[in-house]
Amino acid sequence: MREDYGTQLEDGSLRFVRDLPGPIERVWDYLVDPEKRALWFCGGTSGAKAGDPFIMRFNHDDISPEKLPERHAGMQGGVEMGGTVVEIRPPTLFVMSWDGDNEECRFELTEKGDRVQLVLIQAPSRDHADLIDMACGWHAHVGILIDRLSGDEIRGFWTEHDGVEAYYRKLVKPVD
Repeated sequence: MREDYGTQLEDGSLRFVRDLPGPIERVWDYLVDPEKRALWFCGGTSGAKAGDPFIMRFNHDDISPEKLPERHAGMQGGVEMGGTVVEIRPPTLFVMSWDGDNEECRFELTEKGDRVQLVLIQAPSRDHADLIDMACGWHAHVGILIDRLSGDEIRGFWTEHDGVEAYYRKLVKPVD
């Protein structure tokens, strides 16, 4: 692995801290611009203010050179889900939620000279297996974001995801 692993907070949330190449405005664009976001996480639409709905279109074939594994065949061609902007303060804070869930994901950006610190906090899922999958997924997605921002060769999403699964199975505890 090229980066440290995420951690689990006391409330069950997942936390990832990564050092990214700046400037902060460029990193911000990769969070909120659907075309740039599609290169590492999901495309779709975007919202500009708290309460705005948006669409997240996940198509892992577009972010990584690897083919979708058979066990994820239901995602072939991509999947779509709704989201809502919870809070937004360009270029330092973006908080979103998934429609139908109380789960939020928080992205905090802080300038550190010519670098940018990303703190990503994913609210806990009550489903332990989902939480492990989220940890593996965020680990891989953020790794691809780092590759994009650094101009490095794009790592395989599924290789990265599966490569950290044993670690997150040990780390992630069920949420009460």
